[in-house]
Amino acid sequence: MKVTLVLAAALMALHAHAADPGAADFQWRATLDTGGRSGLVRASLPADALARLQSPSAADLRVFDAKGQPVPFALAAPAQPNAAARTATAAFPALQLHTAVPGRALPAGAVQLKVDSNSAGQSVWVQMGGTPSAAEGKAQKLPAALFDTRKLQDPVTALVLKATLPPNAPVRISASSSADLENWTPIALQGRVYRFEGDNAPANDRLELREPLRLQDRYLRLEWTGQQGVAIESVTGLVSAGPVQPERPAITLPAPQPDADLALEWGLPFATPVAQLEITTPRANTLLPLRILGRNRASEPWRFLGSAVVYRLGEAGQESVNLPAVLQHPSVRMLRVEATHGTRLQGVPIAVRVLFDPVDLVFVAGADGPYQLAAGREATAAAALPIGMLAATTTKRLADLPLAQLRDARSDPVAAPPAWLPRGLDARSAGLWAVLLAAVLVLGGVAWSLLRQLRRGETPPPA
Repeated sequence: MKVTLVLAAALMALHAHAADPGAADFQWRATLDTGGRSGLVRASLPADALARLQSPSAADLRVFDAKGQPVPFALAAPAQPNAAARTATAAFPALQLHTAVPGRALPAGAVQLKVDSNSAGQSVWVQMGGTPSAAEGKAQKLPAALFDTRKLQDPVTALVLKATLPPNAPVRISASSSADLENWTPIALQGRVYRFEGDNAPANDRLELREPLRLQDRYLRLEWTGQQGVAIESVTGLVSAGPVQPERPAITLPAPQPDADLALEWGLPFATPVAQLEITTPRANTLLPLRILGRNRASEPWRFLGSAVVYRLGEAGQESVNLPAVLQHPSVRMLRVEATHGTRLQGVPIAVRVLFDPVDLVFVAGADGPYQLAAGREATAAAALPIGMLAATTTKRLADLPLAQLRDARSDPVAAPPAWLPRGLDARSAGLWAVLLAAVLVLGGVAWSLLRQLRRGETPPPA
């Protein structure tokens, strides 16, 4: 009888958990202000909602009306949208720049030009075409290269370098363009190029542009200073195949748990896939090569997610800093950042932001408002409809649907793991182990009781 009652209670608990949840059952809730509109309405999930989802596919997302009834909705974009692919242009070979000596004739086929390097005008020359002359090999080379990009019609959003780089040393590249080889316009670049030695070591050959750049009918010049062993062979542009991606929702992670002076660890309270990881330091003239690792529970081994170089270099006000590390949208509950190449994290202030892909939803609004958006509940079945089902009911483009505003967002505090639990072990795992241990003890007790009865020659009671 006792066993039957226990099983019945367990089944009732499972049924209650599997029943349709209400808004109060979710960790995060907000009011959807439709402005009195009816029909299909669109809403964008803020970073706080994405940071509460317990499903990688946003299954624990709901819309409720004023009566607490669920409202039909669909995700307007996949929870893990792919960034717009960029196509590569043809490779433009590097033309080496040389110092022009006053009073000395230029080699045959050379073109003289003026550059303004380090706030000092300088006359240089370059062999634009044909076979390099013997004079080119003897002339003083400059840490700069010229590229004839006049036939490049499409605006580029990044430059990819094919170059020889010194190991373990980020190289700062500056860029400018000119139509007449005399008047130069600076180009704002983001990041540095580098290559570190070792397996899965960080490397970067791409320089992002702050805005699309047109190089048609213009020359491109790249310069580098303070680094030996740099040789650029060619440059390739990346052309965006679609509109610029919207700004990613982001959250800042709390203070990490240090592991000696080599690593930092975080427990993540969400299952939302991570698109990028922005790791920065406020300390000037700092450089740290890092490995990024992740796992879902303490019993799993750490798996490699990516690498990055965190740096802040240069004079105050003109510092260059690293770009966010691009990840392959992993869904992990534990994150670890390790220093590599003999560096240490001890004493270096680190700030980490998680960047998500934007997620929109479309729901059916009417006279039953105000509506509530709810997110964040474990073991919740998906309720989103196929987006095509809602799109087929309107002649409007989904992007043109009216946008609902989020008001009065509120969330339940994230439960901290009990202090007595070992680091890396969450309360759910500890509870499962406790249930397993209790079951083993119960079975052991039953077996011991039966064994004692058999020794006395008693007949065991019927099951």
